[in-house]
This record gives sequence, C-alpha cells and structure tokens, in this order.
Amino acid sequence: MDWQSEFSVSFRGVPGGGETIARVTKEQIKAAKEWDLLTYLQHCEPDELVRSGGSEYCTRSHDSLKISHGLWCWNSRGIGGRSALDYLIKVRGVPFTEAVERLCALNPLSVERLAPPSAPKKPFRLPEVSVCPSNVVPYLQGRGIDAEIVGACLNAGILYESRKYGNCVFVGKDPQGEARFACLRGTRDNVKRDVAGSDKRFSFFLPSPDASCPRLAVAESPIDALSLATLVKRSGGDWRNVI
Repeated sequence: MDWQSEFSVSFRGVPGGGETIARVTKEQIKAAKEWDLLTYLQHCEPDELVRSGGSEYCTRSHDSLKISHGLWCWNSRGIGGRSALDYLIKVRGVPFTEAVERLCALNPLSVERLAPPSAPKKPFRLPEVSVCPSNVVPYLQGRGIDAEIVGACLNAGILYESRKYGNCVFVGKDPQGEARFACLRGTRDNVKRDVAGSDKRFSFFLPSPDASCPRLAVAESPIDALSLATLVKRSGGDWRNVI
C-alpha cells in the first residue's frame, strides 16, 4: 500500500502495553466526509432525529444540537460541523479512525438521500385588530412619522394595531384589495417578522391616488417608506404621488 495515501494514528497505553498503529487512507477519509449528519441519522439513528420546525432538526439526546441546511451546531457547547464524521468525533466521542471506518462500512448506494422535508405552508391569517391603536400611533410619531401619513394608512386599512401584543401590523394588498401580506413591528420590543403565509409579491406599499404616477421609491421596510413620505411632505412635496 502507498504510505503517502495513508493517515496514521498512534494509540499508547492499550492493554498489553506497547503501541498500536491504526491507519485509514485519504480515500476512506474523503468517503466518510461525504456523509452529512441528517442522512446519517436518518439511516443509522432515526430515533435521534426530532423535527424542531421548518427544515430544522435537533437530536433527542441534545435538544440544543441543531441540524439545518447541511450544517449542524451544538449551541450549548459552541461546537459544530458539516459532516457525520465531525458529529461522531465531537459529540459521540468516537476515535477518528473508528469513525472513518464506521462510515465507510455503510453502503451509500443503499441510502436514499432525501432533502429535508419542507414544512407545510400555513394559511395566511391577519392578527386580530385592536379597537384603538393606542400603541401604534405614539410609537410611529415617536419615530418621526407624520401624523397625517399615519392616519392615512390607518384609514386605508394597510396599518393597524394587533389586539394581543399591540404590534404595528403593516398590510400588503393585491390589486383586488384583498390582504395577502402582513409584517409585524413591535411597539414595546424588537419584534420584526412577517405573518405566516404572507405572499411577498404583495408587500406593504403606499398607493398613489394617481394610477399613472411615473415615480416609484423602494424602501427596505414599511417604516422606512413612511419616513421617506414624511421627508417628502416636510420638503413641500406631495407624498401621495411619490411612493
């Protein structure tokens, strides 16, 4: 065997004294690294897999060990990796050579490597509406948004306050006026997220009363759009015909 293509590991203090040399080839190491952790667990330790949401998994033994998009991270220990080989060594404590041999003993042709199943899409449902936007209005005015613009959004039904948490709810509607998108911005915390089932093709926007308005301004978030409209108004422009 070509010694240049081997990896040697020495083990001292084994029963009987002396030294034992275990070797695995570069080809074996390469083959072992081809096993991603999700596929390995699906094939060899299916009881260890616990779905934690979407396409993310954790293990039954360590719920802080997350597996997602071909990578894994054991958050409580601050370690992670890409392959099943990394997992066997770092988490299971399997010696390197034994881990390589264990993975090489598996027949990859007998394993159907499945992509992580995608979570079923939740139906779009707007959060319940609060009777009075007692949190939203002072929050947005505190961010410098013009009161007229806030009122126009409330009247148009593209902004309201959620009943349960008092969040800003920015609504995106389709051409028929049906709500198809909504995103939340916390008024009392740092909540920033889209409502489940939202269709990003119909994101929040400030409609112009002039359907032939040739100008379009794109902002990163609804509050950025409201800020831009406020600046246009303060400079003497007509904010309704800019965005």
